[in-house]
Amino acid sequence: MPTEKELIMAHKSMAYDLLQIFRSDAKDKTYTPEELEKLIVAYIQGLEQ
Repeated sequence: MPTEKELIMAHKSMAYDLLQIFRSDAKDKTYTPEELEKLIVAYIQGLEQ
């Protein structure tokens, strides 16, 4: 079982990855809550493979 420190690092890594995904789109792009949910779900599903 992962330690608390390992879990915190995993959460920080995930947050950083998602920020990079959001920033990689055009600077004037805005996201609806539904689009954000789809991006996050796709990211999580990609991790599970």
